[in-house]
Amino acid sequence: MKEEGLLQKPEFQNLQKYLKFGKRTNFNENIFKIAKNINEITDGYIVRKILLWINQNTERQKNLKDGRKFKRSATEILESGERTGCCDSSTLYTAIARAKGIPTMQIICINKDTSKGGHFYVASYLKDTNGKGNWILIDSDAPVKDIRDVRLTTLNLNNRNISNKRYAYAYTDDYSNVELNGIRMDSIENMNKLQEMVWNLLDKRDFIFDRERD
Repeated sequence: MKEEGLLQKPEFQNLQKYLKFGKRTNFNENIFKIAKNINEITDGYIVRKILLWINQNTERQKNLKDGRKFKRSATEILESGERTGCCDSSTLYTAIARAKGIPTMQIICINKDTSKGGHFYVASYLKDTNGKGNWILIDSDAPVKDIRDVRLTTLNLNNRNISNKRYAYAYTDDYSNVELNGIRMDSIENMNKLQEMVWNLLDKRDFIFDRERD
């Protein structure tokens, strides 16, 4: 895996790291209650049910300049009933999944064509009925009206091309820990500064554009 511009490396073998709460990915009694009430035979169905619950019980806002972006914990997002974007969606999903005992990381990406845009994904370590596990990539911000809407894709552990459009620059247990040159991801302004710096550090020869998944 290329390291240029990679602000946090993944620790795929350290499952316990991705079960612990953080400053943003914390969980309280209400989040534990949500997790406790989601019961399915397989991890795959559990994460589908989590995503469905989030879509049915919180509202995705579309204000790109919402001042709450990059500032709230999972508990605060849940209490408000509103998600300001992909960061909030991934943070709330991560907290519920971990409360359910599913190791989950946040994957922060930059767009391959510009430093101005990006996206938060999540990856969860899911076991099948035989106990075999894999890291599975999930777009926790995608709209879900039915569990059949959820797309689960095996995460590529060797390179950072998440899709045709996006390239990962942090695999983190909690996005509040992502920083470069003293700048942390705690506001829209700092997010933009970080991405500009990351863009200048990336080895763009590692970009792959011929994938079908997006």
